[in-house]
Amino acid sequence: MNEIVLRGYFRDIEFSHYQGNIEYEKANLICPRLGGKEEDIISLRYKKYTNKYKEGDFIELTGNIRSYSSHNENKNNVQIYVFTYFDKPEEISNNHLVLDGRICKIEDLRYSKTGVPYVHFILANNIFTPDGKKINSYIPCICYSDNANKIISLGISAEIKIIGEFHSHTYKKALDNGEIEFRVAHEVTVKSIN
Repeated sequence: MNEIVLRGYFRDIEFSHYQGNIEYEKANLICPRLGGKEEDIISLRYKKYTNKYKEGDFIELTGNIRSYSSHNENKNNVQIYVFTYFDKPEEISNNHLVLDGRICKIEDLRYSKTGVPYVHFILANNIFTPDGKKINSYIPCICYSDNANKIISLGISAEIKIIGEFHSHTYKKALDNGEIEFRVAHEVTVKSIN
């Protein structure tokens, strides 16, 4: 299972790539968090012909989280994004997802400044496209408190199902030429584990 429901403002539409004779686009969905003080910048990918929206539209959609790895200049680059056909969700949510898969990497348990335990891990998720193609994605996740301890106790290779939200955060990256670049990273914040 790999399904996410999002709502937000459709921005930064641009060409992504061709696969065969099908043109793909990418865009950002600016999703306000509950409470309205923060927002997530969610990267979207889609087949151009499925998009009926324009820059700035407020939209609701379902999709699935995917990862794409590329290698250039002796560096690995992993992109995490939501692939969508712009299907309307049955239930409205700013940001809600359900994922299943196997834990393939767990970092050490850490503690926040207030003493809350947390752990980062990678979930390997497999989905099949409508035409039967298998897609493997490796999705970064974080969980806190009892869920963090549960992930540690389950260990690598455990099969789990998680419910959570897909979040972004910006960070500064120092480039080889000395310049500073702002980048956006994505991860799943786990709310519950089955």
